[in-house]
Amino acid sequence: LSTQDEDGELDGKPGIAGQRGKFLAAPLIASLTWKYYQNTQDEVFLAEVFPKLIKFFWSWFSGIHDRNRDGAPEWDNILQTGFEDNPLFDVWHPWSQGLDISLVHSPSLEAMLYREAQSLAKIAKKLGKPAEETSLVISQAETLKTSVEASWNPRTSFYTYRERETGLASTGKLIAKRKGEGNMRPKFESETPVRLLIEIHTKDPGAKRPEVEISEYFTKSKGEVEIIPGHQFQWRTGGLVATSQKIFNRIGRINVIGLDEKDKITVSIIDTNGEDITLALPLWAEMPEKQKAYAMIGRNVMMAERFDRPFGMQFLPLSPDPEAETVSMSVSLPCNMLIAEGLLAYGFRAEATRLTAHLMNAIIQNLKQNRAFYQRYHAEKGAGIGERNSLHGLAPVGLFMQALGVTILSSTRVKLEGKNLFPWPVTVKYKGLTIVRGMEQTTITFVNGESIIVKEETPCIVEM
Repeated sequence: LSTQDEDGELDGKPGIAGQRGKFLAAPLIASLTWKYYQNTQDEVFLAEVFPKLIKFFWSWFSGIHDRNRDGAPEWDNILQTGFEDNPLFDVWHPWSQGLDISLVHSPSLEAMLYREAQSLAKIAKKLGKPAEETSLVISQAETLKTSVEASWNPRTSFYTYRERETGLASTGKLIAKRKGEGNMRPKFESETPVRLLIEIHTKDPGAKRPEVEISEYFTKSKGEVEIIPGHQFQWRTGGLVATSQKIFNRIGRINVIGLDEKDKITVSIIDTNGEDITLALPLWAEMPEKQKAYAMIGRNVMMAERFDRPFGMQFLPLSPDPEAETVSMSVSLPCNMLIAEGLLAYGFRAEATRLTAHLMNAIIQNLKQNRAFYQRYHAEKGAGIGERNSLHGLAPVGLFMQALGVTILSSTRVKLEGKNLFPWPVTVKYKGLTIVRGMEQTTITFVNGESIIVKEETPCIVEM
């Protein structure tokens, strides 16, 4: 929060020497603040940061991030998502599409913003703020919920990315290709407007960036025309890629200038149908109604054919390319943790416990074999992937305690709920307090030696 600028924006990767990542932080700050307060009851801190949290929330809805002003912003940079290898948007892998991420609605971002709004409302209520102070925030949350609901695919019981302007999912389709510069006449028509992906395939590392002109009709005198200048193309593995800024119902002519005769150009409809585990984040934000949540959990989250694996939920349900295994089979602990919290919120405690055990198995295996945490873990093998001793790879103690059904309020107060669903007894020690949670009962021993045994599964608070 100390990096906040006058527009309310927070840098996504601030450094202690004044370095800046120069992209907006993912909207998780209010959610973190509320979680911190629940553990510390630090109301002074809550009051101090509340105005900054409100300002940060609204910074996401400026025209820079909500480009068509529909109340549902878009990501600016793939780094904000926590999944920088996403094949829909990444440009460094040969199997990736390279679509501009700011041109689609992402359920993950909308889920985070919705959760932020709910957290801000809880903070305001705790601070005794008048309802009017957060009424606009709650109204904005409803707009986000409507957008997320529009992303629901009943056929797959999962959420999907949608094109920003039309609000529709689109399937990739090649409409024109050629070698070298010159004209193409695709004669393409569509009932719904589509956005185009222009790819340049070249083996020359010093290839020039071409200029591409897209026209609705063969003649320039009528219809929509878009010129994609060279600077709009981004370098990618095997060439260059750009996304059209306009959407088209028909294409009559495509003209490319400045392309070497050996280079190839392909023009396709963008594909937004790629699936990844971040699309399940509305579950964490408690957005879907129970029926949809149950369908998504049963058909996607906890299905081995989709995401569920021995060491956690992988990023992609299916690898688009054999060489993409490391990316598709990667397990992100932060993302898995959020979805596990969603499972708990919808009453799937056994499933959340099993997922927690899977994640812990990967972590323990690497600590034993390599004495290190890793940025990510392989979903089938449990091997560490990426940066060694990354914070992202630390054991999720909070999730473990939630799945166990134990909340330590202080060294003399403990909240218990449900029963231990792990296949072994768990011992927790904290400031002289010892909690032994077996299969049938929980024994709490306080620092003064007093012991209390609890057998009931209904939520209760035990204190010295």
